[in-house]
Amino acid sequence: MDSVNGSSGTAGTSGTHDSQSASLGAQSTPTQAETQEQELRDALAENPQAVAALSALTANTHYAQLSVEQQVQALTAFNAAPNLATATYLQGVAEQTLNPQATPTALTPDAGTLTLDGQTYSIQNGNLIGADGQVAGTIRNDGQVQLNNETTTRSVYDDINTRVQLRETNAAQELQDLVNLHAADPNARLDNVNINREMARLATDVISRARMEGMDMRVVSDFRSVEEQNALFAQGRTAPGRVVTNATGGSSWHNYGLAVDVAFNNANGQPSWPENANWDRYGEIAVQRGLEWGGNWRGINDRPHIEYHPGLGAGEARTMLPAYRQGGLDQVWNNLGLGGR
Repeated sequence: MDSVNGSSGTAGTSGTHDSQSASLGAQSTPTQAETQEQELRDALAENPQAVAALSALTANTHYAQLSVEQQVQALTAFNAAPNLATATYLQGVAEQTLNPQATPTALTPDAGTLTLDGQTYSIQNGNLIGADGQVAGTIRNDGQVQLNNETTTRSVYDDINTRVQLRETNAAQELQDLVNLHAADPNARLDNVNINREMARLATDVISRARMEGMDMRVVSDFRSVEEQNALFAQGRTAPGRVVTNATGGSSWHNYGLAVDVAFNNANGQPSWPENANWDRYGEIAVQRGLEWGGNWRGINDRPHIEYHPGLGAGEARTMLPAYRQGGLDQVWNNLGLGGR
């Protein structure tokens, strides 16, 4: 290139061209915020609702006026609970950052409900109204709750059994749900003494993250005895119903307290298994935490199912049957290095 530029005899023109090229190159280089946004889009690709919430945040005019550093801070906060409620809150934060005197309505929900520690509150413009009609505390769209009788805040995402519905008035002056989550384990299945504690912890972690992403999930199945497994296997074969499992008694990790099945809550808080739910994102979250996801199986595709058996494959459950017969669940868990009860 040096010989070409030298033969032209127009050093000034060459310098201008180089300057323009450098300028175009600088313009095409994404900012740190843009890079982080794309990383979030890639990570959340299997959760279209979360991606839509991210788009709502980044398309906001106040967000666009923030510095790159401030945008990065907003995206980091969004990733902690990537849902429409968080995005709405961060839009309000952006407005207040640009104008500290502003009081954005986006910071708090207009309406909704919260059930926390067995107490149910209605929500009115960010205030928690108790059964006596008095203000019992406040709640923000990022899920932070401050009760009058407590000195510290807590998050609605801390407990998977918190019931929370945050609603906001949209442009059409209609209330829409920003987040709507029912209790995820109302029957305390994860507290079953026959469920391994590490399995319960991992399942709780998966459901907790799903809830942060706006996915309303619940536990529907936990430990299953060998006899119950055989009865389930007979379904669709020698008993009425459709085939739901290929595992006979002792061949399922449910029989060793190392598997859990989940469903999505419907609008009434009842379990449902819709085809268009975010099953793949749920599976991604589970796999990221070292769990086996039934949605990856060939044959019967078991999307609600997650299991944990370090060192053994999904099809090796039956190898644990001798240990189970010898020393029960504790022996199985000890053999897998998971400890007893």
